[in-house]
Amino acid sequence: MTRETIMLPENQTRITEAYNASAKTYAERCYHELDDKPLDRLLLDRFSALVPAGGLVCDMGCGPGEIADYLHKKGMNVVGIDIADRMIQEAQRLNPVITFMTGDMTSLSLPEGHFTGICSFYAIVNFREEEIEKILREYHRVLKNDGILFLAFHTSETGSNAEIRVNHTDDFFDSKKSLDFYYLDEETIIGSLKENGFTIKEALVRHPYPEEYPTKRAYILAVKK
Repeated sequence: MTRETIMLPENQTRITEAYNASAKTYAERCYHELDDKPLDRLLLDRFSALVPAGGLVCDMGCGPGEIADYLHKKGMNVVGIDIADRMIQEAQRLNPVITFMTGDMTSLSLPEGHFTGICSFYAIVNFREEEIEKILREYHRVLKNDGILFLAFHTSETGSNAEIRVNHTDDFFDSKKSLDFYYLDEETIIGSLKENGFTIKEALVRHPYPEEYPTKRAYILAVKK
């Protein structure tokens, strides 16, 4: 898949522009985030243990590739896919032994049953509900039977802003680009996963660490059946 082959609707175009413009700064600030998130590392270890052995795993919406790097160091055969080509360049620079490629999660140029596992760590947070439905269908299509999907996303802000459903910024990572972040209801996502052929294996919601943006985060492990 190359950037030129992807025909992007308006929202995907805006997402691509924001992450392209912020790629270097984003990588500098976020690449080592996992170091301070022990539960996230524990859940990634759980994902690694559940994925059928010997197959290919995808870090979907990989950004600068920090999740791909973590999984690779766990011995997994991993590739990374992101919609932003400059983010892919950062990922390849930081992780030269891992393969990265551009791709649109709503319409992947990949055959059915291509992966044994997909790790989608906060990859759906910029997408609207109807787009997430397309993404989940694509995840199901490109996973092998009994393949594992790991989703992580924000559910709500904490404190007085708990009712906010969309967080809008006009200067994403100092890029002067606008971007929306959607807070997603975990039960709605679980329902969508079931409707799209997944069985829920485990799910939890955690509160933010002190140094994080003040949102609750959901983690779902699901199996393609």
